[in-house]
Amino acid sequence: MSEFEEALRFFHEKKYDQAEVLLKEALKILKKAEQEKSMGYIYLLKRLGYVCFCNRKFSESEKYFKIASDMTQLISSNPANVFASRMNLLILLTHTDLAKALEYG
Repeated sequence: MSEFEEALRFFHEKKYDQAEVLLKEALKILKKAEQEKSMGYIYLLKRLGYVCFCNRKFSESEKYFKIASDMTQLISSNPANVFASRMNLLILLTHTDLAKALEYG
């Protein structure tokens, strides 16, 4: 998926707005292919959460990490996947809202 590769390049170049647009486009492609309930879709959501975090869009970042965390619990029975998705959200919350992090964790 060239959108993802370009998004990663933009991310590493700290061009977060461009990376965000391409990651959203990649998510649309997976959704159109009926792959929105896959680990690949969750992976893109987490990447989008990271991009938004780096771009200081904390509420959007929280939204994407929360969706990824909720979906992971439905899609994967692997405890490592569930733990990792919850950890991403908790790390974000410790930077933005410690009370919410304590409540969530």
